[in-house]
Amino acid sequence: MTEEIKKLRPPRKPHKQRTRIEDAPPELLTFVSNFKKARLEAGLSQNDIMRLTGISQTYISFLERSFHSPSLSYMALLARVVGKPLHELLEP
Repeated sequence: MTEEIKKLRPPRKPHKQRTRIEDAPPELLTFVSNFKKARLEAGLSQNDIMRLTGISQTYISFLERSFHSPSLSYMALLARVVGKPLHELLEP
């Protein structure tokens, strides 16, 4: 690539590193922890959850590492898939 063409291209934005939700409510952290535990107890992989719900495996991975905050409907769906009532996944 010539220098002239390089100059015409817009500068690249730095890649934004995803970080854990620092100020996440404790209920969210409790849900995430309990969901992962229930998923493993049910013998389900993240890919199994993806196939059963249509939620991407990447989203599930980010959720389990507290990079995403799920909607209430996603929380209810995920609880149903692992065979737990939502209120149990919200209990410390």
